[in-house]
Amino acid sequence: MGGISMTDTAGQFSVFEPGSNFDGFTIEKQIGEGGMARLFLAHDESGRQRVLKVPRCTLDVDPVAVVAFENELRLARYLEDFPHAYMPVSQSGGERHYLVMDYIEGTDLWTHLREQGCLGEAQAIALAKKIVHAMAELHRRRIVHLDIKLSNIMITRDGEVRIIDFGLANHLDLPDLIYESFQEPKGTPAYIAPEQFFGVRDEPRSDLFSIGTMLYEMTTSKLPFPDAHSELGVINRIKGDAVSPCHYRPELSEGFASLVLTCLQNVPDRRFPSMDALYSALDQIEPAAAAAAPAAAAPAPISAMIGGKLLARLTGHFWRAVRSAEGDKLDEIKAWIAEHQARRTPRYRIVAALDNDSSERATVLNREILAQAIRQARLQPSIITVLTVLSDHNVAFAASERERKELNTAYQEARVAMTRVIADSARDDLPIGINIRSGEPVDAIAGCVADYEANLLVIGARKRRAMSRFVLGSTAYKVLTTIKCPIIVVQEDATRKARALPAEPTLTAAPSADRAPASYIS
Repeated sequence: MGGISMTDTAGQFSVFEPGSNFDGFTIEKQIGEGGMARLFLAHDESGRQRVLKVPRCTLDVDPVAVVAFENELRLARYLEDFPHAYMPVSQSGGERHYLVMDYIEGTDLWTHLREQGCLGEAQAIALAKKIVHAMAELHRRRIVHLDIKLSNIMITRDGEVRIIDFGLANHLDLPDLIYESFQEPKGTPAYIAPEQFFGVRDEPRSDLFSIGTMLYEMTTSKLPFPDAHSELGVINRIKGDAVSPCHYRPELSEGFASLVLTCLQNVPDRRFPSMDALYSALDQIEPAAAAAAPAAAAPAPISAMIGGKLLARLTGHFWRAVRSAEGDKLDEIKAWIAEHQARRTPRYRIVAALDNDSSERATVLNREILAQAIRQARLQPSIITVLTVLSDHNVAFAASERERKELNTAYQEARVAMTRVIADSARDDLPIGINIRSGEPVDAIAGCVADYEANLLVIGARKRRAMSRFVLGSTAYKVLTTIKCPIIVVQEDATRKARALPAEPTLTAAPSADRAPASYIS
């Protein structure tokens, strides 16, 4: 799937006026709007009502939203026949990619509970079984949702459920587009599982934790971890245990409370082993709940959407602070993560650091850096991370709305430029991700190498003297002397054009005692 075109500016939605025709659909009206896209109700040539999810095509859109939409487009083919979702189909009109979805008449679960009040135990179990059944089928398709919450569950008019918003989802047999683009965690802080704060995105039991959070909120109108909106809040959330839902609703059974708290266990191994196991547990306690007298509705939940998008802007500093925190609960989750990672089939990780410069000179060198990375990747199963640095921007200091928009614009421009560089090199058997960072280049490169535990770094160097490879103080020189990772340097020749790369490095520097070896290509 190609990237999203960012060429449209003013009037980009003028073709979606009521009564207009777009790509074979007649537009009826706009029915929704978010940070990344607008939703339009339309009907096709047969008269069937559909929903078109059309992305905004402006450069100042939040980069997380852009990549999440790309992720939805990519996953659409795996959900076309999934009856518990919106049956999305990815299409394109001109340069614009968009999603065509079933029109679901109903409301999201958050709105439903806000209007009706929270549920009694029997009602919650009956609804949860439908959600868990759908999630079990999703997991059988090797897709982990990773953003399950009340607002992402639709209740149809006939009481069935549909799962929506797969922007943060991960197909376990595909490269993880979200992880490759943003190593910091993404999701809703109060809902995501502890391991997600540490970058784990391939664990189906993470969705179990989110189901437990929903069950808690559906029956108490409270979040089990309501304060996860700051560094300290997240750390305390991971270190602490949820209060029993019976604390807020004494009429809830101990069996139900135990089920919910099992879902909310800090370590995945202590949760239910699968959605099917959770379904069986719900099935076992349902008769007793149905036989009990219905409880009066409590106040409706109003806190579910608070901080719903906060993790879109968490910085690497925040993420590293959470990872470096200590405590028994944190140590337990870190130990589990280490075991989890050890069970993975490792792939050789190559970071190719490209220059965020649109000049022809930089473009030529960037292509040669990527070509060398691809040559190295052919030697063994590999993943390439294309890294570029916005050295004139720093997300940590982008406090105002204007500064954030400027950063978003710079991010989008860089992503489009990197997409062009890799367009002719992408192959199904060689995942190439794009990672864009801000700040001082050497620090950003070092951070990327450390975060992704890279096995090899490929960088470029512009040759400035006939008798020396690097100018003291250049980025390439600093990288070579500070980053402890095998490094290949692709160097320009005297004519300032990158030379054709040989299959193997032509010169290898002897490694020092405290630094990994470097190879030079010139």
